[in-house]
Amino acid sequence: MIPEYQGNPLIEALPDIWSSGEVINLLSQKAAYNNGERELDAQYRLHCIHRLFRYFQPLEQHIDIEQRISRSIRQGYLERNPILPAFAAGMADGYAVMKDRGSYQMLQGSKTAASGFTIIGVSGVGKSTAVEKILAMYPQRILHTSYHGKMLAMTQLAWLKLDCPHDGSLKQLCYQFFHAVDVAAGTDYFAQYTRGKYSLEMLLIIMTQLVRQFQIGILVIDEIQHLSEAKGGGSDKMLNFFVTLVNTIGLPVVLIGTIKAMSILQGEFRQARRGSGQGDLVWDRMKNDAAWRVFVKSMWRYQWTRASVPYTDEMVDALYDESQGIIDIAVKLYAIVQIDAITKGTEAFTAADIHRAADRKLALVKPMLDALRSGDRKKILKYEDIATVSIEDYLSAYKAVKPEVPEKTPEQRLTVLEQTVIRLMEMEVEPATAKRLAGKVIAGHKNPVSVGTACKEAYRLYVMETPEPVPSEMDDDVRTAAGYDTIRQKGLVDETEW
Repeated sequence: MIPEYQGNPLIEALPDIWSSGEVINLLSQKAAYNNGERELDAQYRLHCIHRLFRYFQPLEQHIDIEQRISRSIRQGYLERNPILPAFAAGMADGYAVMKDRGSYQMLQGSKTAASGFTIIGVSGVGKSTAVEKILAMYPQRILHTSYHGKMLAMTQLAWLKLDCPHDGSLKQLCYQFFHAVDVAAGTDYFAQYTRGKYSLEMLLIIMTQLVRQFQIGILVIDEIQHLSEAKGGGSDKMLNFFVTLVNTIGLPVVLIGTIKAMSILQGEFRQARRGSGQGDLVWDRMKNDAAWRVFVKSMWRYQWTRASVPYTDEMVDALYDESQGIIDIAVKLYAIVQIDAITKGTEAFTAADIHRAADRKLALVKPMLDALRSGDRKKILKYEDIATVSIEDYLSAYKAVKPEVPEKTPEQRLTVLEQTVIRLMEMEVEPATAKRLAGKVIAGHKNPVSVGTACKEAYRLYVMETPEPVPSEMDDDVRTAAGYDTIRQKGLVDETEW
């Protein structure tokens, strides 16, 4: 062990400092897979596709973040050794300020080696997932009973992770903190401090005292871009409080946010960390390089189509072009093309299918991806966050209205509702709309109705619900907001299933 880490029960209770190879092994998470599953019926394979979202391939950024967190926790504990007199003095100072109903800014500070950092990047690159997986490598709650033969009764929380309140409220942050401590340590501070009429200053002092009492190793605040919505100087107040935690208590604070957070992370918090040597981590989307190919090749083995689709440069490039290196979108797009291939019966897919799936199913994020594709900084900044893509609604629509029918099963075995929905989908009516209209028509008939009649009446309702807008030269210009609305109203932008 490093000499300065010896004699500190908080540091000695942590796992050993890991090498890069050990971090990769600990973080790697393979999804369960058996090639024989390709022979399962479609409904089972659609369930198997969900395993893609449990697969995790460590990248260079993950090793960097783990090393930063490892240094932050240990350096933060250097001046917070519970067997030294300074620990008891700090606790006594906090209680004195509480008793006098003072301000948290009155808390006495001490020499600290704590250092925090920020992680900034577009939505979907994997910032939060990476940090959560790395934190999970460390035991969150550590119970101490003795140290070198002397009694030491305390509960150590190596880490705590919170989401920044949507309105940037410090009081809500305190409430979230109390709840997180309760979950980790089995206490009831949330009930205790949310029922009484405690002032914000008192809540902040209590929160600071709990940081000391439980020797929290690192505090991670996610979604820090929510501070942009804070009013009345709320963002400055919260950032100033984080500075107090770093400088006074010695608690490392890690902030995670999207590009939208860049403008609010200037000033005091950055100044407080300037000399730490940690620096900030700007997590950009992946480049189409060797790391991207490692990621895609590792994921490519997870296929549930009947036919095995080979890994090729064309496939890799198509997936990159349509996801622009955003991992969340790439994985979901890879799942979508498999869902299409299974439900349509083609049981294979090509690079062209990846492009078609992106055109049809990524309509909501297409303007943002186009901005990234252009490389124009002004266009990129226009879209501060990349909207998340939901695959569950897309998958559920297929499972609900288009179950696989074995070849030997007569068409008559399908219900009138199912046959009507399938015919409407063949006429390019969206699955959810087809199911709703077919159900409405069939329910409106007292006597059994034929598939042909039900389909005609349902399609008539569909046409009545989507009147053709009167086009104009300006309306058809997709470079304008009105132009985009026009093609969306015409049904050319499929956004109902996301």
